[in-house]
Amino acid sequence: MESATSGQIASLITDTEGSSAVLKGAFVTYCNEAKIMQGVPAEIIDKYTVYSTQTAEAMAKACTAVYQADIGIGVTGTMGNVDPANPETINWNPQIYNYAERTGNLKAEAVGVVSGEKHFPVFEGGMVFKPLTKSKPLSTPLFAYAEVFWSWVIDAYFIPAPQYQLALCRGYEAECGKYYDYGTVSPMIYEEGEYLLNLLEFFRAYPDDKVQIDDYLNYCQMFYDYTEILEADYFQKNRENAEDLVMQILISVLKGDQNYHYENIAFVCDASGQILRLAPMIDHEFSTYFMFPDNLSRHNYWFGELQRSIEGKPVRPEEYKDFSNEKERRLMEKSATCLHNNLVYIKEHYPEVTATFLENVSRLKRDLLQKRESFFIQKAKDYPDYANSDAYLIGKARYKDHDEEKAAAYEKQYGREGKEISFDLMNCLINYEVQEIIEQMEKILR
Repeated sequence: MESATSGQIASLITDTEGSSAVLKGAFVTYCNEAKIMQGVPAEIIDKYTVYSTQTAEAMAKACTAVYQADIGIGVTGTMGNVDPANPETINWNPQIYNYAERTGNLKAEAVGVVSGEKHFPVFEGGMVFKPLTKSKPLSTPLFAYAEVFWSWVIDAYFIPAPQYQLALCRGYEAECGKYYDYGTVSPMIYEEGEYLLNLLEFFRAYPDDKVQIDDYLNYCQMFYDYTEILEADYFQKNRENAEDLVMQILISVLKGDQNYHYENIAFVCDASGQILRLAPMIDHEFSTYFMFPDNLSRHNYWFGELQRSIEGKPVRPEEYKDFSNEKERRLMEKSATCLHNNLVYIKEHYPEVTATFLENVSRLKRDLLQKRESFFIQKAKDYPDYANSDAYLIGKARYKDHDEEKAAAYEKQYGREGKEISFDLMNCLINYEVQEIIEQMEKILR
């Protein structure tokens, strides 16, 4: 049963003489209704989305049953373009889970500036719930919307990416007070017997003189310079992984990812420690376009900083003097040109990847113009729709600075629910601003 390939696999098989002895038949099910008519459970598509392992497995089982065959094949996915005829391309319906019904917990250990363990509940089908945390700018559900939006765009236009869905996990906040009951859910990104080794851990285990890893800071309002990383011996010797990383870097610039740091980039390793591949892109929440839905002036400031870093305009003396913290000020000064440096380096050293990215991003720009509504965020039923960007100070004081007195004071000041999100405004901003960044990147990369 084929969707994305539209019968091409069956056609290739029947090109071989004698194939009728092994091929009983095939289905082309290019819409969800056709899949359901042939025996794919609608609840599988609704729960996991049409572009999922679970749906492909159900397609294979359905055609095996119809033809009473020994082997069934199910193919679903995207072929690099938006299909407006399929409303499930971006699914804004939250998945509902109960914490008590989890099948296990995924342990993730932060080893950088912010250390500690996180435990994410895992549900049937290897779906991992990622809650929004109270230690971050805590009241904007648009962080979760960003995960859904960008995972879909990345997968549809650039490289395979695990698909995020909005999710509610009832009972999670009561069990883990640092987190909310709402967030996202996505498939596990590695198999049993595998594990992740992020770049920070890698360069601490295998030091390289070209990479000053001890200078690394997990600073969520900084754009990261990757020229040193790409010059490291490992990536110079392993071109394929380097090219995969380069594509991820270009995508991170496109989505204005203020959190695309060394802890969020990882290798997938086997049990012996052998590097198998670069892990797919995850963690899209700190996308500049989605960060300040309740504060247009702050939104415009950070969008301007993104544009400025891509342009690479030199820092004027005392330009960032308003940053009282010296470390933060230096980070801002460094970030002002680093994205430009990344793009210039990639254009020079990775022309093939650059060409592929430009081809794909050109299609994206065209569709943003011609199929605007396909990219619109839709307000999700029963999902929070308010934001208070200032409230991050509460979480920072309580969970990072461990200063309960300061947290209580901020709570009095900023602990209200916040402003209702204008989805119409956000859709206009996101569509326009992504096009602006595409054109800016094209000028440098072409």
